[in-house]
Amino acid sequence: MNVHVLAYNTDKVQPKELPKSYQELLDPKWKGRLLLNPREHWFAWMLQVMGKEQGLDYMHKLARQQPVIRDVSTSMRLQFVVAGEAAMDIDSSFSTVNSLVKKGAPLKWFTLDPVFVVPSGHGVAAHAPHPNAAKLFIDYMLSKEGQRAVLTLDRYSIRSDLMEEQTAIKGMNLVPPDPAMGEDMKFLAQKAEEIFVK
Repeated sequence: MNVHVLAYNTDKVQPKELPKSYQELLDPKWKGRLLLNPREHWFAWMLQVMGKEQGLDYMHKLARQQPVIRDVSTSMRLQFVVAGEAAMDIDSSFSTVNSLVKKGAPLKWFTLDPVFVVPSGHGVAAHAPHPNAAKLFIDYMLSKEGQRAVLTLDRYSIRSDLMEEQTAIKGMNLVPPDPAMGEDMKFLAQKAEEIFVK
């Protein structure tokens, strides 16, 4: 699973300044200091956890914070944060941030409750040339040993028997997106663009 975090430039933000809730991102001190790619899956998840009406109200207030909008990958947004274009990316991914932290980038990450988590799936192509080999690989990937290998790549595993080994996410309120939101993605993508880009 891919755990979404908030990433900040340690030269621009002191730990004592960090928000403790999503509502605290609306504090005037963050105006013009936040970075965001208002992707529809993040937008949908925020509405899911806040409720549609309250979530849309929150998004309008967040847009008034004048976040720097960059329709680019997490890796690129983090480069903007490292360069000081913004103090914080409010929808980053743990694996990307942690990779840069290990290389000495002036970044740290934290989470707000609840935490957006995207499960990753594995599958076998319908006309795989070697379907039995593919099935064996999937069995390995889903095994405890295979998921331990995933942990070495700065990813997390949803396996309950590996939770104790994943200390960074221990005790977090991990909430995946509701698959039913997929039916509204076109509307949500348009709404996100309307609020943050236009």
